Formats: sequence, structure tokens, C-alpha cells
Amino acid sequence: MSIDSHNIKDFSIKLIIDKEEILNHLQIGISLPILKEFNNYIINDLEFYKAKSLLLTENGNPTGHCLLYEDNNDILYFGYFNIINHEEFKINFLIRRILEFAQANNFKVVRGPINIPTIIFGWGFMKENSISNLFPGNPVNPPIYNKVFLDNGFKIYNIQHTWEGYLPRINPWKLKKYDFNDYEYFYPQDFEELMKLKETFLKIQSENLSKSARITPSASGVFDSYADFVFKYGYNFMFFFVRYKPNREIVACGSYVPNIFRKNSKGNYDSCLTLTWAVLPEHRRKGLAFLMYGATSILAWKKGIRYGGGPMSEKNKENAEMAKKLGGIIGRTHLLLEYIL
Repeated sequence: MSIDSHNIKDFSIKLIIDKEEILNHLQIGISLPILKEFNNYIINDLEFYKAKSLLLTENGNPTGHCLLYEDNNDILYFGYFNIINHEEFKINFLIRRILEFAQANNFKVVRGPINIPTIIFGWGFMKENSISNLFPGNPVNPPIYNKVFLDNGFKIYNIQHTWEGYLPRINPWKLKKYDFNDYEYFYPQDFEELMKLKETFLKIQSENLSKSARITPSASGVFDSYADFVFKYGYNFMFFFVRYKPNREIVACGSYVPNIFRKNSKGNYDSCLTLTWAVLPEHRRKGLAFLMYGATSILAWKKGIRYGGGPMSEKNKENAEMAKKLGGIIGRTHLLLEYIL
């Protein structure tokens, strides 16, 4: 049903700039619970990205929401897009307001949904037949959102599969296929040590992650906040590194995020999300992904973590093969969309 068949006077858009007011309405825009303990992390990202909200009201009552922010002069990012009751004509109405905002402010591309902070709220509109239980970084929505955005001229620019399943414990040093004698796996002992490794971590990630894996805009600018989240809810070994012994160079690194939406019978987090890992080109095909996964799996098991998942681009065939070898399946698929103005 078209918005034109409804009384347009019933609807209004409010542009919200105040960060506390944005936070008050943000839950309208996403299915994942926004807990009060997350507020500092959310406010940090809202301020860093200079975010604004479009609040859709009907007869004065909130009925839809979208967050807008930018990373450079050309791209307008959106996130937290949701309509109460998922009515198509309201989705259309809010999409048009996003495009009007982009045109009025001279943006060339509209891209999303990317829900900052992404380590909690993730990205993409979920495809049908995906698992819909709570998992960090995996928002849940009905398939109508992908349909209506595509009908409005948006195109798919990234398909993200979340591979997940039982987290097998592997001792990498016993794998006959690889020889890790020249490599040392290690992790920071505390937050201060991670901060000393921060520059190296960001350099390896920024220079070696594929374009399809770099979704969070200006991720380096929110690294400290994201690291604080991992240390608060997870463990220090959720940031890990590999050093090449002959020259002491750090040649690989990665990170996990605890699943703050799931606990075991003892009240402890029992699952995690693989956020990222990267290896320098000259050290690839030497099994370092298995070294990082295996060594971290041993530590995770000691803390009762038994289930894991990780988002990756459909184009990332190598990591997909590794996920299969570890017994993972594609549990969820999310689409990232863009509109060229």
C-alpha cells in the first residue's frame, strides 16, 4: 500500500541531534535489546560519528526510526532502521526522507544499515530463513525491509553470512599439516598492554582485511571503546597476536567479542563472536588462522565458552572453507545496501 493512499498530514519527521534524546528513541530502530549498561558505548559512537536520528511519528506517536551519520563528505550511513509493525508504506515514507536528507546535504552514496557500535548491534537487514535468536552483531527483521529498499532503487553491495556452531577445541601445535616452530601466539595481559599493541593491531587489520570485511566506518576511531567492551564483558585473550620469532615481527592478529545475550546455567557467558583476523601476505598459507583459532579455543574452553559464530562476506571463500572444516554452518545472512545518488 502506498503512502499516498494515507493521509500524509498524519505523519511527521523529527530530526534529532541531542545524543541523549537519540538514545531514548534508539530501541525503536532495532530488535536487539539496548541495555542501560551499553549506554556509554552507544553515546561514544553517537558523538564520534556526529550521528542524528530521523524519528517518524504518526498522529504524534513514534512509529519508526533511522539513525544517520557520516564518515566522509560522500557517504551517508544509516542504521537502526525500523518501523513498528513493519508496515510497507511507512518503510517507503522513511526511505524517501533518508534520500531527501542525502540530496539536501550533497551526499553521493547512502549505505547501510550499519548499527553503531557494531560490536554489539552489527549490520545488515536479515534475509529470510535465518536463525533469529539473539546473537551480537546480528539484528533480526522480517524480509520486507530488503524487498522495499530494493524496490526503492537500493542495490546489494555486501552479503554477509554468519557461520556458527559448536566451538571445537583444537590444539594447533599437534596439527601435522603445519609447523609453527617459527611462530609465537600471545595475547595482552591487561588493557594497558593492549593499548601498546593498538597501533600494530590497527595497521595489520587496515592493510590486510579485504574491502568486503571492512564495514565499520573509521573503526580505528572507536577502537578504545570497543576494546573496553571486550575487556569488561569478555577476556584479555579475545585480542590475540602472532609473532614471527626470527625477526620478532607481529605478523597476524585478531579479536573476538563475547555474546552478551547468552549465559550458561552458572550465569557466565558461554559463546562468542569472531570479529576479525588478518595475516600479513608473506605469512599466509602457513596455517596461522588455525594457530590463532586453536590457541584461542583452548583458552575459551577453560572459561566455559562452547559456541561461536563469525560474520564474513560471501566473497571470502577461504574463511568459509575454514568454517566448514570446524563444523560451522551458515546460520544467518544479512544484506548491506547502498543507493547511488
